Amino acid sequence: MASNISSVLEWPEPIQRVQELANTGLKTLPPRYIRPTNQVSANFDTTQAPPVVDLSSFDQSMKDLLSSACKEWGVFQVVNHGIPRELLASAMDVSRSFFELPMEEKVKYANDPVSYEGYGSRIGVKKDIILDWNDYFFHHLRPFSATKDYQKWPLQPVDYRKTINEYGERVFSLCKRLLDIFSEDLGLPRGSLLESFGGEDGVGACYRMNYYPKCPQPELALGLAPHTDPGCFTAIFQDQVSGLQVNKDGVWFNVPPVKDALVIILADQLEIVSNGIYKSVDHRTAVNGDKERMSLVVFFNPDGNKKIGPMEALVEKMGSHVYSEMSFNEYRMFIRTLGVAGRTIVATRFTIAGGAAGTIQ
Repeated sequence: MASNISSVLEWPEPIQRVQELANTGLKTLPPRYIRPTNQVSANFDTTQAPPVVDLSSFDQSMKDLLSSACKEWGVFQVVNHGIPRELLASAMDVSRSFFELPMEEKVKYANDPVSYEGYGSRIGVKKDIILDWNDYFFHHLRPFSATKDYQKWPLQPVDYRKTINEYGERVFSLCKRLLDIFSEDLGLPRGSLLESFGGEDGVGACYRMNYYPKCPQPELALGLAPHTDPGCFTAIFQDQVSGLQVNKDGVWFNVPPVKDALVIILADQLEIVSNGIYKSVDHRTAVNGDKERMSLVVFFNPDGNKKIGPMEALVEKMGSHVYSEMSFNEYRMFIRTLGVAGRTIVATRFTIAGGAAGTIQ
């Protein structure tokens, strides 16, 4: 059985802040950050990229493009999504400003493996793993009860709480809109997917700002190792420095920054409820030797206690369950124990083939 994550109160090793490490001016990468060459550079294609979907046009061509993106790529970018350009810029500015604070201020918010809320530099509690070249700050946006009067949100910069609260609400509204489009594309009534994830009052949203410092040997490291996201789907606002990559059919592709676009990455629970029609996508982050990089991430998640399984209407249409039912909290506990592990996570936890569905290996 998986270990009880609530009993793991501390990280297994002293935390090294990547930003602090990068600021020493080191010329070679510490061994803990070096990955095998085949993990960083294998099977790469620069001739294609995930689709860009214009939400200002709700015609059949847009619906077809979005549908194929969900079924074939598991990722797309959206433009004309309704979030003001000024708010996007402000969200990026206040998030970047946090990482410009003195280290003694940032470490006041140091996180732990229980909730992950706060300032962090690693994921998972396994010892001696290869580490990612990034620092992050993570906290809840919804439900509002989880924010606990914003106690885990930074006090500095002064506009952070106001700006990120507004940004989070606008992205949350976009996520609900996308869920309605997904429902109709799957032949379900509008609102079906939102309800299956717990309804507007039950679903959650979390915010993670990622900071990727300049890396002395970027060809040896990753900012984030390959993984799928555990929730419903993820909305990412990138700065204009490339780094996000997705895997399609065993080949890695760049997701190039598009001005004012949000990247939508389908996650494990959406694959589950669609009974495998939609695909959660392996993604990773490359690092840069010349430029730092920032990304703002909103995770749209199910109610943690609600059992998540394939929609019965889709099961009847397809003739079988591809995945079993399990709560999001159980699934999340498993990931927090092991750390990121790509599509092996969803396969281990949910695939019925082999008779191991719903068990923790």
